[in-house]
Amino acid sequence: MSEITTQKIEFPCENCGANLSYKPGSDHIVCEYCGHKQKVSQNGEKNNSIREYDYLVASKQGKSTSVSELVNKSKEISCKSCGAVSIITTQWDRCSFCSSPMVIEIDSSEDIIKPESLLPFKISKEEAKQIFIKWISNLWFAPSNLRSRVQKKGMDGVYLPYWTYDSNTVSNYSGERGEYYYITETYQNEKGETATREVRKTRWYPKSGTVHLFFDDVLVCATKTLPYGMIDSLEPWDLERLKTYDPKYLSGFVTERYNVGLEEGFSIGKQKMEKMIRYRIFEDIGGDEQRIHHVDIQYDNIKFKHLLLPLWISSFRYGDRVYRFIVNARTGEPAGERPYSWMKIALAAITGILLSGLFYYLANRFL
Repeated sequence: MSEITTQKIEFPCENCGANLSYKPGSDHIVCEYCGHKQKVSQNGEKNNSIREYDYLVASKQGKSTSVSELVNKSKEISCKSCGAVSIITTQWDRCSFCSSPMVIEIDSSEDIIKPESLLPFKISKEEAKQIFIKWISNLWFAPSNLRSRVQKKGMDGVYLPYWTYDSNTVSNYSGERGEYYYITETYQNEKGETATREVRKTRWYPKSGTVHLFFDDVLVCATKTLPYGMIDSLEPWDLERLKTYDPKYLSGFVTERYNVGLEEGFSIGKQKMEKMIRYRIFEDIGGDEQRIHHVDIQYDNIKFKHLLLPLWISSFRYGDRVYRFIVNARTGEPAGERPYSWMKIALAAITGILLSGLFYYLANRFL
């Protein structure tokens, strides 16, 4: 598993000194012990306060801050099992990504680009837990004791780091347009008789042109700790409701620091853009079929944001593997990995073979 870095930020209660935590779906951080509430700044609806930065300038000069400046009185600890490196401000007894104890304290002075916007948690921990249990209950060929085991597992609220990219694109292409035509063909049918039929053919014509596309907020997850297929299945996110970064939103949750840098993230973003560009080129070529021989894409006026998106995660061990289940903490969309009961699969296969044999025997006996 690739190395990861996370941070956990908490705020002391003004009344009793316990830690305040952000309450999903609200605009407050709340004390679990005395009920004291503190309002989170609401200056963060998506507007001019959430800035986008010039990609070329940032990739050359950077806009960084140290880890210690993000979290006061923090320390970094390393997970011996999966290699996760986490920044915390309080005691944290296990890794959110593999459930192993985190026991080694380390030092770090790395500079990073600070997130400036986020989507707060909306789905509560209890709601996420019920989604998890329902997901487990609907699995085919799952081990019989899986549900009872995962019900004992906790769920961690985690903010994942993301990049978004904007870009104007100009794509010059060359290819071919295929147009269908039909000819009448003579053949011998099954009875040996001469018959005719229409056969479709394709004529190809050279085609070249230019496609202009603007991309807004192409989303790229800036971590490798979870499979991209699993993370992508949580989309779409309601980015129109982004709020400006406020550490109070992070209180009570874990925040992972990006390990996919700005340039690597843009390379992934370009792959997403290229898929849409090719689709638009097919439309521009027209005809019944299309071929693309060459595309030259120019990216201009590239902007980016660094933001945090919330999810609930539960990691559990079954056998010798670690499985992860995640929930989009805005929409409740689930995704996960699961073990299989090979005994149940084998029994189902044997039962299928026996039933097929029985049907074949009965069908032949009464014919």
